[in-house]
Amino acid sequence: MTKRALAASFLFCAAAALLPAPGSCAWEKIRSSEAPLAVTYSSSGVYEISYTVGDNCASPGELSAAPSSVWSGYLSLVPADVVNQGLAGFASTSSLALDGALVGLTPGESVDLVFGAELSQDFSSPGVNVTQVYDNTASEVNSTWTVTVAYSGQKLVITPSDSWRKGSVFSVYFSSSIVDINGSPVSSAATVYFSVMMDYAADNTAASFSDRRVRVTIPANAYAQDFYVTLSTDATRSAVTEANGRLASLPGSPEFLNTVSVRPYDSAGNLVQPNAACVVTLPYTDADGDGLVDGTLSRMKVSNLSVWHLDETRGLWTRQAGATLDAAARQVSQPVTHFSNYALMALGDTDVGPVYAYPVPFRPGAGDAARYGSWADLITFTNLPAYGKIRIYTVSGALVRELAVAPPSMKWDLKNSGGQTVASGVYLWEVTSGKNRKTGKLVVIK
Repeated sequence: MTKRALAASFLFCAAAALLPAPGSCAWEKIRSSEAPLAVTYSSSGVYEISYTVGDNCASPGELSAAPSSVWSGYLSLVPADVVNQGLAGFASTSSLALDGALVGLTPGESVDLVFGAELSQDFSSPGVNVTQVYDNTASEVNSTWTVTVAYSGQKLVITPSDSWRKGSVFSVYFSSSIVDINGSPVSSAATVYFSVMMDYAADNTAASFSDRRVRVTIPANAYAQDFYVTLSTDATRSAVTEANGRLASLPGSPEFLNTVSVRPYDSAGNLVQPNAACVVTLPYTDADGDGLVDGTLSRMKVSNLSVWHLDETRGLWTRQAGATLDAAARQVSQPVTHFSNYALMALGDTDVGPVYAYPVPFRPGAGDAARYGSWADLITFTNLPAYGKIRIYTVSGALVRELAVAPPSMKWDLKNSGGQTVASGVYLWEVTSGKNRKTGKLVVIK
């Protein structure tokens, strides 16, 4: 049933940006569980809007602090595209939000979840479960934590019965039974995470929320007071993309794998560096254990991995010494004395020792392609390095053809630099990569 009215009763402020001027209203409806209502603009007189009795809608809690327009009546607003907008964020003065999580909560502080509508204490059944997921060493715990739950406007306030354990990561699960003042769910069920300030007197390990394999280990007393660190693995940050763009495009340049930005804060929220060596750990992928990094453009050996530091003044990556490879854990660890931006990179393999060419001899007319090759298969160079050159010469030393290495294997089409098929005879080949060089012999019998 739809009704219209021009009544006025209780007044409170609303943001003009949330409701367009009369004549171009983007709101689907204004609804109320009580009497019909009207909206009065201070600049344009009375504006009449329809609503449907009994329909669910979101509440106008977010409008209460706005300065410009005046609403009459007890309102509840629903734009067509903002129904059940879910968790809006966290409310905290002592911590930071990163990757959808809250970082650096104090041990006795409540967790305030802010929703997009005013919550109903009478109708809601939040079903909140809080779990200590990791301890201060980033080890799994998965222990249930006792809390109390309260409502405050758009906030669901979660208070621990015992203080949050320092350095730990907690998860907060809330059900879809949290509703607004009209009884409509404000969010689907979800889980959010937060971490607690670290105890300066203990050994601590912080792990990224987006990739738990990305870690920073901080020894006891590296700080003079409790602290926390944020870890971001976002490779699209401008400082990272600009530095990556400056990586030389010439052969032998390192290949970027992943990154972490580490930012340390004291309990007052000030950036503060450690006074002792810490360790940054970055992961890599080698699913088949063949010693080659999966997903790299060239053949990148695990043994050639290294950690690089971003010189933000020059916008350049600089290679760090002293990294430790853990092939079993598929990770590289780097001692550092300063937290900032670090990246894991792979240097191209220049080892030419395994390179060989086949078949030798190349005799396509012999009728045994498996042994002597064919014009369809040509001559193959295999086990090639990440970059370099292949040069083919006559026995007198004349250059026949030069090819850029394309690992791991590539073919020579038996043509010279002029595009002509070479004559039968003996040829010498040379592969160079970096400072390494290897030679061999080919025989062509047409």
